[in-house]
Amino acid sequence: MVLARIIEERMIRLYHQGKIYGGVYTGNGQEASGAAAAAAGAPQDLFAPCIRNLSLHVGRGETTLNIFRQWLAKPKGPTAGRDGNIHYGNLNNGVFAMISHLGAMLPVVTGGVMAKRYQGIDAVGFGFIGDGGASTGDFHEALNFAAVYDVPVIFVIENNHYAYSTPSRLQYRCQRLADRAVGYGMEGLTADGNDALALAALFREVADSIRAKPRPVLIEIDTMRMRGHGEHDDFSYVPRELLDTYRARDPIETCRRTMREAGWLTDDDWATVQAQARADVEEACRVAMAEPGPDPATLTEGVYEPA
Repeated sequence: MVLARIIEERMIRLYHQGKIYGGVYTGNGQEASGAAAAAAGAPQDLFAPCIRNLSLHVGRGETTLNIFRQWLAKPKGPTAGRDGNIHYGNLNNGVFAMISHLGAMLPVVTGGVMAKRYQGIDAVGFGFIGDGGASTGDFHEALNFAAVYDVPVIFVIENNHYAYSTPSRLQYRCQRLADRAVGYGMEGLTADGNDALALAALFREVADSIRAKPRPVLIEIDTMRMRGHGEHDDFSYVPRELLDTYRARDPIETCRRTMREAGWLTDDDWATVQAQARADVEEACRVAMAEPGPDPATLTEGVYEPA
């Protein structure tokens, strides 16, 4: 979580310096869910991250250097300089490259888990979606299919109360989004999306359960993004009082405090974690910035089949 946040802080600076083109979308305040899923998953599991799940990429083993190469559109990056944004992944880590954050990845992870199961691999999936994306057709199709065929996927709705600038009260009338689970014939759970340790324990418990008895489960987590939809968004539509409430429940600080009180982490340990993360980020950024951009002559490579 610490590394993901520091990476994003650096990317925000690069964006405002005009060195990252397109948008920058951050998970500031939402790092717990991705980190918890990465910790709970097994090596054979599959993950479909959403727009704010950098902590999942990091937790599953993506390097800081590769992340900066991706956002700076460098040819050594995951998409070889063809994208400078969030559409990347690493199947060696079980992480699908994100097509869209509007539900399109949920059928993909469902199909991927089903394929692994046919191969005799006891994989489970983690599919992420926002509260707004949970109103799309892909969300419905993936949950319905997974329920009918007992595909073991944990569908995680990261409810941060705003679909871009649309508040929850203008999106749906159900009390909780987890209430929708009964309509698909599956279990629906709710959890604190800012408590990484408790969330990791819940994900692990559910993953173990559906690995043994295949079926999908819907988990809605309560959280809040602490910046705009993207860095182009001034965020003025969110009440400051709401942000203050979630700022007091910052997932990194909550985790640090719990670990400190349990005797698992000292103040010196914490300082070391932060210092190492900042050093890693600055070195990765320096290396990626110094690398050349993609050669235009390679534009059609990987696009057209050779004649």
